[in-house]
Amino acid sequence: MTPNAMARETDTALIECSLQQPECFAALFHRHNSPIHGYAERRLSRPLVDDIAAETYLIAFDRRDTCDLSRSDVRPWLYGIASNLTSHHHRTEIRPRTLARMRGKPVRTAPSGLRTRLTPSPLEVGRLSRRSGTGTCCC
Repeated sequence: MTPNAMARETDTALIECSLQQPECFAALFHRHNSPIHGYAERRLSRPLVDDIAAETYLIAFDRRDTCDLSRSDVRPWLYGIASNLTSHHHRTEIRPRTLARMRGKPVRTAPSGLRTRLTPSPLEVGRLSRRSGTGTCCC
């Protein structure tokens, strides 16, 4: 398929084409990269945005055979992938800080690079214990 023909095709036609000719997927990247990149930029710090946007397309390329071809627009699918990656990043960033605070260990992300010792209040410990289902803190 020529580049001009790819520009006129629907997203689902490009997905179908990419199953036989992987280079067809590049047209989807060029068509939707700006909005997906902007989505990631609104949710993450600048150094991570390019990585999340690129990983979105890597995952989409790997899973293109599972894309719902009954829809002509793949943007919701791409936004879903980017959203999952963003959520995963937030979870992996927040969880270690929460555990460090619960255990009273230094937290490296203190303002101005200062290392501080944070001790959780009894209310925080109780709330986090109930979430984990243990009922007590095992720190």
